[in-house]
Amino acid sequence: MDAKWIALLALVALVVALAVAEEAGAKETTKDKRGLYGLGYGASAYSSYPSYTIGEGISTVVTKEVAVPVPHPVAVPVERRVPVPVKVPYAVPVDRPYPVPVPKPYPVEVTRHVPVPVDRPYPVPAPYAVKVRVPTPYAVKVPQPYPVAVPQNLLYSKYRGATGYSTWS
Repeated sequence: MDAKWIALLALVALVVALAVAEEAGAKETTKDKRGLYGLGYGASAYSSYPSYTIGEGISTVVTKEVAVPVPHPVAVPVERRVPVPVKVPYAVPVDRPYPVPVPKPYPVEVTRHVPVPVDRPYPVPAPYAVKVRVPTPYAVKVPQPYPVAVPQNLLYSKYRGATGYSTWS
C-alpha cells in the first residue's frame, strides 16, 4: 500500500516538473517584430516614400511614453447596480388633468371575394363588324447611290488668317 502512494506522489511530482519546465521554455523564446525600426508598425528600412531633410545640422528627437507600474495602490471608483424593488403601477399625482382621446375599436367592412365559375368563351352579340389590323409586308423605297461631281482645282491653305497659326495640327 505504501508503494502505491509513493508511486502516485512521484508521478504527480513529475507532471508538475514538466509543466514548470515547459513554462520556462516558453518565456525564454522571444521573437523580434519584423519591420519595426521606430518608424511605426509595418514600416521597413526601404520605404517607397521620399525622404525630406528638415534642415542643416538640426536633429529631431522622438520620445515615446512607456507605461510604468505604480508602486502604490490607486483608488478606482466602482459603480455597482443594486436591485431595488419597485411597485408597479406607480401612482403619479397630476395637478392639472386634461382629457386625452383614446382610440376605440370600430367595425370595418371587409370584402371577401367568392369564386364564381364562368363558361369561356362567352358569346357576345355585336351589332357591327369589328376590324382587326393585321400587319402585312409592303415595299419600301431605298435610295440608290449616284455619282457627285467634285471640282479638282480647289486650293487648300495650311495656315489660317494673318497670324500664321493653324487651327488644325
